[in-house]
Amino acid sequence: MPYLETMRQRTEASFVELHRGVTELHYTQFPDHRNSGDSAIALGQARFWRAHDIAVRTTSSAGSMPERVRDSSIPVLIQGGGNLGGLYPVLSEARYELAERLPADTLLIQAPQSVVFPTDADRRAFSRRFAARPNLRVAVRDQTSYDLLRDEVEDLSLSPDAVHLLGPISAPEPTQRRIVIARTDDETAGGLAGSESADWPADPLDLRAHEWLGWRAAKHPELKPLMERDHATWMRRAERRFDAAVRLIARGEVVVTDRLHAMLIGLQMGRRVVALDNNNRKLSNYAETWFGDLQPRLRFEHTIRP
Repeated sequence: MPYLETMRQRTEASFVELHRGVTELHYTQFPDHRNSGDSAIALGQARFWRAHDIAVRTTSSAGSMPERVRDSSIPVLIQGGGNLGGLYPVLSEARYELAERLPADTLLIQAPQSVVFPTDADRRAFSRRFAARPNLRVAVRDQTSYDLLRDEVEDLSLSPDAVHLLGPISAPEPTQRRIVIARTDDETAGGLAGSESADWPADPLDLRAHEWLGWRAAKHPELKPLMERDHATWMRRAERRFDAAVRLIARGEVVVTDRLHAMLIGLQMGRRVVALDNNNRKLSNYAETWFGDLQPRLRFEHTIRP
């Protein structure tokens, strides 16, 4: 499919530029939570690192990052996603503290993100605590985000989401006419969630316990050694969450969603997708940036009929 291969190539080229000169790194803000879209990002990033012989020295969530990473002389990479700018204060604080404490001559890479500044104070905090850092590379996922940061970040690039690096996604045959994947968090625009809809699958008990331990470790650093596992162990958690999302999305012949990654995963599974924007236009900003010449099996609607 031209759409899939073109987006994979665009993402590959963008990631090559973002990682120029990098042969090893520390990976932090691993998405140790039920948001399966973030797990898809993690898997795409990991596939790129394997293909390009980039060694991952440590992997950690925001709460469990080893203290030695703050003193690193090798590059540190922060997980991509949709949390840059202040929508998620805990992750913003972890990002800014890392940027402030990491040695000035150590490269800090922010993998592709969507940017939203909820308030002017959030924008000032980003400028003062993150964008002002030397040796910083930032990638963003859409033109609107790029325009917000073009005067803030010197080494700024526009990159598709890492999920495209996964290429075609195998999935079971559909069992119903459509599946509705609707946000139930603060980014929803409303109108899609209902009795027919589902959000990302809940985590099983062991994954919930590991997430809980990670946030406890943020307040009690003596717990962090309990969290330090090899990269492959962390990635198996991402695979479990991603596989659960694929099984959910695969139920429908058509995927109806206001989640960016349900839209992208559905397209990579070969499904037709009907998208509604969330409250910060994350989906349409992304599509307008990357899909104009590709015509994937996607249409946008303002409302969804039963």
